[in-house]
Amino acid sequence: MTSPCYSMTGFGRGERASDVARVTVELRSVNHRFLDVQVKAPRALLALEPAIGAALRERLERGRVDVFVRRDALDGGGGQARIDAALAGSILQAAQRAAQDLGIAADLSMADLLAQPGVLSVDEPVVDADGEAPLLLAALDDAIGELVAMREAEGGRLRDDIAARLTTIEAEVLAITERAAVLPERLSSRVHKRLEALLGDADVDPARLAQEVAILADKAAVDEEMTRLNSHVAQARELLAAEGGVGRKLDFLVQEFHREANTIASKSADDAISRGALALKSEIEKIREQVANLE
Repeated sequence: MTSPCYSMTGFGRGERASDVARVTVELRSVNHRFLDVQVKAPRALLALEPAIGAALRERLERGRVDVFVRRDALDGGGGQARIDAALAGSILQAAQRAAQDLGIAADLSMADLLAQPGVLSVDEPVVDADGEAPLLLAALDDAIGELVAMREAEGGRLRDDIAARLTTIEAEVLAITERAAVLPERLSSRVHKRLEALLGDADVDPARLAQEVAILADKAAVDEEMTRLNSHVAQARELLAAEGGVGRKLDFLVQEFHREANTIASKSADDAISRGALALKSEIEKIREQVANLE
């Protein structure tokens, strides 16, 4: 049975409530080389950040995960707003005196006064972070479950796309292998024609012709590259069926794919093989783009 494959992008949301408060957790994840957790939470709940990170590390291996925590009081214990009336009055009087001196209207509104530093303040509610930890962690667990499900669904699509491209690469490798098998004969004909053009009616030394063809065929031989590419395809399929994060391993393997395709292109002494090498590089690059999204 094929193990699930996971993308690094996704979203999850969880919400739990008690008689005291409602806690909502939202998770958004994107690609990252490692697991990077960033928590944004009310100051009163920031003490739970290590527990949040630990819970995410148990379920995820890679990706940048932004955690947004919101707490809504349900027992009337929310923050209290306070207005410093004395400070507001002092600011208003100062503005009126300045307006009189400048000969302009002092038309400060209440909104203008409340916007001044220190006039309006909000007392943060008293929150028992340890007491609300089970509530937050339960909401977080729900959010992680939704996030993982989304990452798995996207990972499945990525795996199917990569698998299809591996099949295309396999077919291209077969076509290049078949073309390479008749390359010595084509090289022989090509060299013979060139020698005839140079030597005219003079006889061509069969031994010399065979030697030149052998040298050219050896330089253009891609048997080893074909063998390694087939091996890479088999390894990639094994990784796609394996458990756990496979993105980094596949990323390394894609580099090896590129190496072989570049070698084939540099060795090519045949237009059809050159086109095949370009087709290989195109498919490999598309796989690289998809692998970059895998956990």
